[in-house]
Amino acid sequence: MTENPMFLRQRLRDRLKKAREGAALTQQQVADNFGWSPSKVIRIENGKIGASVTDVMALISLYEISGSDEQHLIDLAKAARQPSWYAGYRQIISPEFDAYLAYEESASIVRTFARNVIPGLLQTEQYARSLFESLGGEKEGSRGAELELRVELRMKRQRVLESEQAQFFFIIDESAARRVVGNEAVMRQQYQTLLRMNDTPNVTVLYVPFSAGLYPLFRNPYHIFEFASDSDDLVAYLETPDGDALLSEKTPKSGRRRQPADYLDAFWKVEKTVAKEITEAVTDGWLT
Repeated sequence: MTENPMFLRQRLRDRLKKAREGAALTQQQVADNFGWSPSKVIRIENGKIGASVTDVMALISLYEISGSDEQHLIDLAKAARQPSWYAGYRQIISPEFDAYLAYEESASIVRTFARNVIPGLLQTEQYARSLFESLGGEKEGSRGAELELRVELRMKRQRVLESEQAQFFFIIDESAARRVVGNEAVMRQQYQTLLRMNDTPNVTVLYVPFSAGLYPLFRNPYHIFEFASDSDDLVAYLETPDGDALLSEKTPKSGRRRQPADYLDAFWKVEKTVAKEITEAVTDGWLT
């Protein structure tokens, strides 16, 4: 399995919970069967702790899972125990961004709306370095060795665009595209990269011109992740002034809180009604 270990751990706990429910067992009954504390079963199913391969094999037996489903769960358990490729960057990654990276690496479709700056997956190294230098002491800002780690991580993330199994759609507000990061030379190279990436078969880059006025959910950047398996939830990752947040279809509804499907609907509406193709003529205009 090539998907992110963190995402695989989430998939494993979801499968185990569904298997327990399918076996008509309560968490207390599972705990009593193995002499575990009830909290262990609860923590496995809510992701607070990982499930060892031995634990998974015991649960498989109890839930009477066999055949290909049995092997799939064992493979999941083994793959989920492996470290992620970005484990060495833990000191600069928040828990929310850790989850974001897992979804980004494992999704079959990634949609990104950028309002403030060019999306990280499309940034050139010079643009990324200029951005981090300019942010200074802010949330993403850093100096020296930490800055280099952030730039290095951002460049390595872009390898996901080479996947033949995933599609990437980007919508960039014109304010983000026009905002000068670094200098004109940095921006010129950045625009060339946008044009080049837009020519790749699994990447689509669009922009929303100022003339479009206001449009759905334009105030904050967001990302939407879809997965190949129907049993995996649609996920939205939001960047807000109050901090980053993850929403899934399992996120409890509260007041006017939007669901991932709301962001997907907004993205589709913007894509179909006001988003435009980025061309060389457009980027030349941004440089004048």
